[in-house]
Amino acid sequence: MDFDAGDEVLMGMSIQSLQSTCGGFEVLTPGMRLTLEDSGRLKVEQRIGVERKLLSCRLPDHLSPWRVSRKTRFRCTFEGKGLELTVQGDSLIIFSPKQHLKLAFDGHFLPHYAQEINGNRLLLDPLGGCGFFSIPTRRTEATGLRSESWMVQAHLARWDELWVSICPPREIDLKRLSESLAHEGTLEEPYPSDEIIRSDAKYCRVFTIHEGWASDAPEWAEDPPGSDYKHPKPWETDHPVPADPTEFARVREEARRNGMKFLVYFSPYYSNAPDLFSEMRRILKEYRVDGLYFDGWCGHREDFRLGYYLIRRARSILGDRLLYLHSSTEPFGTCRVYLPFAHAYADYVLRGEAGREGLEREEFLRYTVSGYQIHNAVGLWCYYGSMGLPGYHNVVPTSQDIDAALRNHVRIWRTAQAWSKMPEELERFDREYYGKLARIDPNRLRKTGSTV
Repeated sequence: MDFDAGDEVLMGMSIQSLQSTCGGFEVLTPGMRLTLEDSGRLKVEQRIGVERKLLSCRLPDHLSPWRVSRKTRFRCTFEGKGLELTVQGDSLIIFSPKQHLKLAFDGHFLPHYAQEINGNRLLLDPLGGCGFFSIPTRRTEATGLRSESWMVQAHLARWDELWVSICPPREIDLKRLSESLAHEGTLEEPYPSDEIIRSDAKYCRVFTIHEGWASDAPEWAEDPPGSDYKHPKPWETDHPVPADPTEFARVREEARRNGMKFLVYFSPYYSNAPDLFSEMRRILKEYRVDGLYFDGWCGHREDFRLGYYLIRRARSILGDRLLYLHSSTEPFGTCRVYLPFAHAYADYVLRGEAGREGLEREEFLRYTVSGYQIHNAVGLWCYYGSMGLPGYHNVVPTSQDIDAALRNHVRIWRTAQAWSKMPEELERFDREYYGKLARIDPNRLRKTGSTV
C-alpha cells in the first residue's frame, strides 16, 4: 500500500512563490511567509486572518551557506552543512538534521492556549499560532509562555525530525461552513427511515450513516491493540459491502432527492483492509457516495508521519468529495495536542468523544474543537462524549451549550434518530441552533472572527 501523495497540491495548499533575495530566500504559502537569511536567521510570518510575525530562529553559523536542493509546487528544501529544511504548502517547516543540533525558537505572540504532551506542543491564540512536533519523541523546553516573548528549545539527534506547523495553513471554506451535517444510523437501525432523512434535510446538506451500513467483519478480523470487540463489528471488515443493498440504495437516493450529499462510514484505524486506498476508491465508485466518514485514522502513536501521509493520500483520492474526520485523541492519546496540518485536509473534523480532559468548556471548544484559525476545517462537537458529565450521554445540547458552541466557531451535528425520542428537545434544538446559525454572516466571520 503506497502512502505517498507525492508533491500533489491539495486544497490549494501550495508553494506560491520562492524568491532568491539579496540577503537570502523568501517562501510564500497560503498560510505563511518564511524568510531564510544568508546569516541563518529564520523568520516566519502568519498570512491568514492577520499578517504578523510569529516565530524567529537563529540557525547555527556553521550550517551556512544555504542552497535550494529541491523545488516543486508543494515543497521546497534548503540544504546547509548539516541540516535540511523543508517548507511545504500546508505551512509545515520540517527540520531534518544530519548531525546533533540545538534549535531555539523565539515566539512573538501571547499564547492563550499552551499545551504539551511528550515534547509536542500547541501554542495558539484567537488568531492562529503554531505547533512543534518531533520524531522520535524528544523533550522540548518552553519559557515565557505567559508573555509575547517566549522561547521553545529543541535538542535533536542526527536523523530526528522536528515539524513546525504554522496555523492556519488554509482559508476557511465558507461553502462547507454553511452546510450543516446530519449523522445517523446505529447497529440496530443502520438505515434511517425516509421520515428521518426528510427531517434532517430541512436543516442539513450533508447526510452521514454510521458503521451499520456494512456487513459484519469476517470471523478472523482482529481488533486494534487494547480493544476487545464482539461480533457484529462491521467497522473492522476488510471489504465493506452494504448489509442490505436495497435499503442502502433507498437511503442514498432519498438523501440526494432531498438535496443532501451522502457519506458513509469507513475507518482507516479499525479496518482490516490490506490496501485501504483501494477500498476507498472502490466504495466511492461502486456505491456512488459523495465522501467518507473516517472514524479514527491512525490510532495512538508517537511517529505520526504515516497518519499524515494517509490523510494526504485520502484527500487526493477524494478530490472535491467530502472528508469527515473523527479525531478526538489521535495521534497522541489526548484531546489537548493534535496535528493542525493533518486536520486541514478534512472538510469536517469531529472532536470530543473522549471528554474534555479537565479543560473548561470555553477553552475546550475554542482550541480543541472549533479549528477556527487553527486548521480551518469545520469543527464539529461530539457532544455526547464531552457535554460536561463523565461517560456518554446521548442528549440534546442545552441552550447554554448551543450558545457556547456558536460563540467559539463550533458546529453541532443533527442526529434525529437518537434525539427524536425527545421530540420537544429536538424541536428546541432546531429552533435555537439553526435559528442562531442562520443569523451568522460567514463573510464577516472570515474578516473579523465575529459570530454576531
